[in-house]
Parts: sequence; C-alpha cells; structure tokens
Amino acid sequence: MSFYTRIITEQLGKLNRAEIDPRHVEAYMRCQYHTLDHLDRRTFNREVKVAVACIDQDGLTEAEALAQSYGL
Repeated sequence: MSFYTRIITEQLGKLNRAEIDPRHVEAYMRCQYHTLDHLDRRTFNREVKVAVACIDQDGLTEAEALAQSYGL
C-alpha cells in the first residue's frame, strides 16, 4: 500500500466512504495537482472530499478510467 493510499484510505474511513477505491480519489486529486507531495494535511484532506464529490458525480466507470489513465 502506497503512502497516498494509506492516507486516502484513512480519510475515507473518517468520511464513512470506505467503499470508494483510493485509486479513484488519487486520480481525481492528480487532475488538480500533478504532484501531491507539497499538500499539507489539511489541504490533502479537503481535496479527498472534493475527489469523493467528483466520483459521486461522474460515477465509477469514469473514475476507473481516470485512475487507469494515471497508471493507478
């Protein structure tokens, strides 16, 4: 499990959204930020929430396609 996957999974649990694939969240975050290393924890957690909203809006098929396009 990657560093980002661990943090995203933890945040998804806090949001009661553990059913969401962390790869999908990371992919949506990477649409906004090429690299995630510079994000402080508060910003990272906020972006997880934004990604969840995008996944809810776009659906799992689109989220999976996006994740695959980033090699996730």
